[in-house]
Amino acid sequence: MTVRIVSKAVARSLKSPALCFHNRGVSANRWVKQLLWAFLPMLLCCPMTAAGATNTNPSSSVAQTKNPLESPIKYTNVVYRSGNRRDPFINPLLVKKREKPQEDEEISRGLPPPGIAGTYIAQATLQGIASRDTGKVAVFRGADSRAYFLRKGDKLFDGYLKDIHDDSVTLVRETKLRSGKILTQDVTKRLRTP
Repeated sequence: MTVRIVSKAVARSLKSPALCFHNRGVSANRWVKQLLWAFLPMLLCCPMTAAGATNTNPSSSVAQTKNPLESPIKYTNVVYRSGNRRDPFINPLLVKKREKPQEDEEISRGLPPPGIAGTYIAQATLQGIASRDTGKVAVFRGADSRAYFLRKGDKLFDGYLKDIHDDSVTLVRETKLRSGKILTQDVTKRLRTP
């Protein structure tokens, strides 16, 4: 619409003898060029619309200006093949931490049953040792504060009674690991002497 107005004004000025600058020494082509240069910034800033069309939705022009002019960057999946060289984009300290083998953890034993079978070796206290014709018997106080008479080979929650001496007993603590290994540890408990 603004282009039509400017072009009509230029056409009138060329036809009008009062506005013609031939008498003053300035050519008409030069005057038209100056006029176009004056209106050029206005022509570039104004949106071009079809003749007779009106912009009924001003929010659509705002939405058009908010759209980015550049397309988003698209990355290709490039795999770095190092051969025998180190990858320069990977932190070697983090790689060493990941490569560190995980330590075997102890498998959970679950809920302990009642009685001496549910008492850990650390919870059992040796109260006394008795000698009989059939062998020696160790008297333990369990986690439930009851007395239990154990012989060689009797089970506790995390081990068994290995040997009974005159003033001490030897218990074996068993630890089952996730890898399937069973670690054993000898624990000696002595009688308290006054």
